[in-house]
Amino acid sequence: MKRVFFYVVTGLQALFLIAMSVSFYIMDDFGEVIRLETAPIDPPDLFYGDYVSLRYEEERIEPEYWFGSKEVDRNEKIYVLLIPDEEGIYHVKAASDKKLAEHDDGIVITAKYQYKDWNGDHRVSFGINRFYVEDNTGRQYEEIRDQLIVTVVVVPWGQKKIVSLEPKSS
Repeated sequence: MKRVFFYVVTGLQALFLIAMSVSFYIMDDFGEVIRLETAPIDPPDLFYGDYVSLRYEEERIEPEYWFGSKEVDRNEKIYVLLIPDEEGIYHVKAASDKKLAEHDDGIVITAKYQYKDWNGDHRVSFGINRFYVEDNTGRQYEEIRDQLIVTVVVVPWGQKKIVSLEPKSS
């Protein structure tokens, strides 16, 4: 009996790891692609190499777009409705700690609540703030003073990943 239990537990762990790996790759097939504006910062990482740290303007939610509770705990799940403009760049239309309804031409993305700043803006984190690049190429993103466009894939089950990073065309 102990041997069967051991094999079942080991099999479930292996199945979980395989499912996690497969879900990352099928995101491209089932996900919706959105584009966000960002400004890069380039810190090095001794273990992972060069990466670009990203800050999104959409992670700052102005009070007129906030439809949630007045008091929200740090790291609480937040739902942000993003709507594309005429250039295909997504911007905040609404945000709440309550689940938002899907919009025809927009997408609801999850975030974690960080804090409310002195200006009354709500700060959230999408959790996609690092983009790993080839060694010794991170500095070129930092040198681009214009904003960058980040292409992100968002799947219906909530995962998101950065697909590409490119300079904003003026």
